[in-house]
Amino acid sequence: MSEGKVLIENAKAFSEAVEGQTLELLKELVLINSWTYNKKGVDAVVERIADFFPDGPFRKRIVEQDELGNHLIVDTSGVGEENFILMVGHTDTVFPPDMGFNCFEDEGEIVRGPGVIDMKGGLVVGMYALTFLHNLGLERDIPVRFIFNSDEEIGSPSSRKLLKDSADRASCGLVFECGGLDNTVVTGRRGKIGVVVHIKGESGHAGMVKEGKKSAVLELAHKIIAFERLNELGEDVNCNVGKVSGGVAPNVIPEYAEMHVDLRYLKVYNREKILRKIEEIVETSFVNGVNSSFEVVSERPAMERNERNLKLFEHARKVAEILGVVIKEEVRYGVSDANIISQSGIPVLDGLGPIGDNDHSEKEYMIKRSLKERIALAALLLLDLGGRLDF
Repeated sequence: MSEGKVLIENAKAFSEAVEGQTLELLKELVLINSWTYNKKGVDAVVERIADFFPDGPFRKRIVEQDELGNHLIVDTSGVGEENFILMVGHTDTVFPPDMGFNCFEDEGEIVRGPGVIDMKGGLVVGMYALTFLHNLGLERDIPVRFIFNSDEEIGSPSSRKLLKDSADRASCGLVFECGGLDNTVVTGRRGKIGVVVHIKGESGHAGMVKEGKKSAVLELAHKIIAFERLNELGEDVNCNVGKVSGGVAPNVIPEYAEMHVDLRYLKVYNREKILRKIEEIVETSFVNGVNSSFEVVSERPAMERNERNLKLFEHARKVAEILGVVIKEEVRYGVSDANIISQSGIPVLDGLGPIGDNDHSEKEYMIKRSLKERIALAALLLLDLGGRLDF
């Protein structure tokens, strides 16, 4: 039997043998509340993950943060200045401690709990894939860096530079957000621009003004329609006015109003087009005497489905086929840290975590068997990218 076939059988056996351990670790992580703004909880998750990796085969560095949770970098002993495989996963979730969603429920074929797929399940997949490398003594031969960042759910403000700097020197990127229900992994993601529009009018008594009132809310109404019409641009551009506010009382002409807008796009070149459209809408006064301004409050660039990503997907597809699994590729509407690291021009594959649904809700669940399946897939993908498999 060739070395490659032996490694494949080893990966299958490994994922089966550690199934109980992986579920216990997942339970432990899930029951630590790690809402993004719960620094104590996020740091506890980071410390547990750091303790998981033995010193020597792995180099660990905690990047401390003042307000948000700490980040963790785990390198295999073979990592140098460049050409390493970059793995990425976030430790934070969207559930505040007082929300009451703090369970881990095993229902046979599925498990439920906060973060089981978004993305503590993905962390467990990556952690055990690296453990498999260590068990084979290959952590020096296959250089891997795993970044565990603490703030993905709010746009990765404190970890963005850390991610980008590593991506600039990596050979490829693997991100462990959840897999799709059709056994998909992600080869592309839409970009996102989050905008707040500020509208300034002039206040006055509502009963005294019939004509020419400078109502910020009236201007807001016109601007809502103008922004929603951006959905007619085509080219997979989506716009949603999701939150509006303005005024102080029914008998007061509203002096101020604001709107929060979410825009999504598929192609990198659409970003500049969208920004020009935003400027046009904001600079246009539908109500005389009312002025507006805007600010971009969050942004992630598009991760285009390109030839580089598809070649990386082909590696994963072949590995999955060997395991007797059929995986598909998809382009997702949501964003992740894959959007950030893809800007370095390296091939990126996302959605390598376990499969489930209803993330960001109290109905979040993971299909239990997918945890071991994705561990085997990730382990063999690392071996393949490290040149150890002979198809």
